[in-house]
Amino acid sequence: MRLLSRKAISKVALIVVVIVIIAIVAAAAFALAPAPSPTPTTPAKKFKIAVVTDIGGRGDLSFNDMACKGADEAARDFGVEVIELISKTEADYLPNLRTAAKDPDVILIVGVGFLLSDALFTVAQEFPDKNFAGIDTYTQAIAMDKLGHILPNMLDIKFEEHKGSALVGALGCLLAAYFNEKGYEFKHIGAVLGIEIPVLWKFEIGYKWGCDWALKWYEEKFGKKAPIIGEDSYYGTGPDWKDGMYCPEGKGCWYKNRVLWTYTGTFSDITKGYEAAKPMYEKGAVAVYNIAGPLGLGINQAVKEIAEEKGLEMGPPFWIGVDANQDWINPGFIIASMMKRVDKGVYYATWLVLEDKFRDVIQKYDGVLLLGIGTEVEGKLMEGISVSTLADLDEFIEMGITAEKLTGKKVLPMSPEDIKAKVKSMRESIPSWIWDAVKELEEKIRKGEVEVPLAFDKETVEYWRDLLG
Repeated sequence: MRLLSRKAISKVALIVVVIVIIAIVAAAAFALAPAPSPTPTTPAKKFKIAVVTDIGGRGDLSFNDMACKGADEAARDFGVEVIELISKTEADYLPNLRTAAKDPDVILIVGVGFLLSDALFTVAQEFPDKNFAGIDTYTQAIAMDKLGHILPNMLDIKFEEHKGSALVGALGCLLAAYFNEKGYEFKHIGAVLGIEIPVLWKFEIGYKWGCDWALKWYEEKFGKKAPIIGEDSYYGTGPDWKDGMYCPEGKGCWYKNRVLWTYTGTFSDITKGYEAAKPMYEKGAVAVYNIAGPLGLGINQAVKEIAEEKGLEMGPPFWIGVDANQDWINPGFIIASMMKRVDKGVYYATWLVLEDKFRDVIQKYDGVLLLGIGTEVEGKLMEGISVSTLADLDEFIEMGITAEKLTGKKVLPMSPEDIKAKVKSMRESIPSWIWDAVKELEEKIRKGEVEVPLAFDKETVEYWRDLLG
């Protein structure tokens, strides 16, 4: 082995030292140098969803406001932008839908209400690359009739209104039974409906069926019939009418007068709501169910007049809200609302588009998404029907505040705190067994232990009217 001389070692050491010094200087220079600027990137694209209202427009405190609420919640959670196109007349439907579809950033167009069904059928075909959804629409039925197949880019969103209506029908008749035990004489519950169309038949028959279920539940629980509310049956030898009851030949009679009901033929004339509800209360209805959107304000006026005449601070009588939690509109006199969660329908549709599952769901469910009690879609719980609670009151008071901003008119009857306190007091004045019974019915529906009749054609409706009134 050859050894280096001392001179050679010194030379090598010098070289090493120089290399180390160079490395240190280079490292220091790198550390002190400004960080390189990031390469500019294109900002993330802002997706949009468009909501096209029906002629009820914003500020209805019901259907359209609920749809826009769902869009706003989708914007909050998913970062999308919301466009609202307000339809003043039916002539606005086509241009509004086309305006939305022409926007390259719009990924979902939602038409609110069955009246947009035909317009959606037309525009969805004109823009096959766009996604369309309709609340309560029957666009796919039109497609099957005219084309023989469903549209691949259109989702009709429907609800199991008959089940929710059964819950508030049960609530109404149990209220009548309870107050009659206390000396009142409430012989009926009532329902004010809009235009007579199949979707409203679901409400009507479900409501009547719920009352019938409740009276049977009451008899089983307390061992006696509920007082006053059309009980007795009699037998006739032929068709016969008596006190609002009909007896088909050879059959026992079911009371026609448990539920007072009328179709007003409108979803916009608030006066019609008042004119329909006032005589129902005068005949002894403990509660009247609003199945006509904005006409609930007319029902409310009838209740307010009765309250003023009798000096009442709280019902009975009551009315029952629809679609949204309307309990805040007249605290103490709206016993509950049948919540048809239109907002959830819009929210879920947006989620499906963003998850790239929208068109798969269209094919899987033949173009119809049905939201009800316990509904699951693509592994996600998508319930669309419930009875209002104190817990969800806050978000719907916000709807009233929004309506005030939109219309420039005062909507909230009192402060949010006072509203919540009065609604809470009203609910606590009702015995717990009534709320428990409604919850029991909901669970039985959820588990499939009872089946609420679905009346969606004239023959079925007439069958149940013969039985339940």
